Amino acid sequence: MPTYKDPKRNTWYCKFMYTNWKGERCQKLKRGFKLQREAKQYEAEFIAKYQYDNQTTFKAIANDYLEEITPRRRQTTVHTYENALIHHITPFFGNMAIGDITEKNYIIWQNELLQKGFSDIYTHKIDTVFRTVYKFGAKRCGVRENPLEGVEKVGKGNVHSLNFWTLKEYNTFIQYIESPVIHAAFDLLYYCGLRIGELLALTAGDVNLPGKTLSINKSLQRVRRQDVITPPKTEKGVREISLPDFLCKELDEYMKMLYDCNGQTRLFEISKNSLYYPMKKYSGMAGLKKIRVHDLRHSHVALLIEQGVPPLVIAERLGHEDVKVTLGTYGHLYPNKQREVADLLDRISI
Repeated sequence: MPTYKDPKRNTWYCKFMYTNWKGERCQKLKRGFKLQREAKQYEAEFIAKYQYDNQTTFKAIANDYLEEITPRRRQTTVHTYENALIHHITPFFGNMAIGDITEKNYIIWQNELLQKGFSDIYTHKIDTVFRTVYKFGAKRCGVRENPLEGVEKVGKGNVHSLNFWTLKEYNTFIQYIESPVIHAAFDLLYYCGLRIGELLALTAGDVNLPGKTLSINKSLQRVRRQDVITPPKTEKGVREISLPDFLCKELDEYMKMLYDCNGQTRLFEISKNSLYYPMKKYSGMAGLKKIRVHDLRHSHVALLIEQGVPPLVIAERLGHEDVKVTLGTYGHLYPNKQREVADLLDRISI
């Protein structure tokens, strides 16, 4: 590891050749180190980071992957990848060279993951993170054989047994909610199909009472114990939602209660727990089946489907990127409409 003393500046510098991930030979010069060992350490770390081969460790690849996606992904997405890698993936694969990862040790890791008792969705997410980072590293390192090919993923990405409340069940529940803040929050979730982060990020300026619309243009997430405002989950997540008259009236009365309310005023200065607790408490008191707060979004869709609203309209209201997402998630709620279609065809053919 060649390092040199710069007599004019009385500092050290390193100058070396390395091969980048494209196989190109490059030269690197870095000045300004106070100590020779600092220059040597920089060179070692630089080569480990930029010179990929099949002996590059999975941990080094994971660190590079996180560094590259951080400016391109939402903070919550990066945080999810960090958690999966730090707590569930690198403890097993971290010091393993990517070229040494085999089908056998991948299956062993999957089996250990399954024994941790996580939900199917969370297990599936961790497995997906590993596969994504491995694919990234294999491409950079020129690893041609894919030991993951042919091995089934663990967990489930899409769980079709969605829980929801009917309109009657929701009306039974909401009668127990006396707080105008929590009442308005639940009504927006149920009648607009909002994500929780979208609800918590709403400001008074997002409400257009004369136009009877609600503008969804941001989301609030909790990352490392800090509230972070991000764009909605998808590009289509930026949308205008039409409001029914009764909800416009409720929001008008609610905003009049807020102190010094202006366009920047957040409508719901509450945490997610402020919704979790009353939902659990009052659904039990009402004798209703237990569902999650997020299931109010599913309840909204079930209500629209029951009223015959087309999937494309539902997709736009929910902010889905494609109607295929809507059908893939909620298509199983449509079978009861098939008889109606057959009956309709019978009537028009007569």
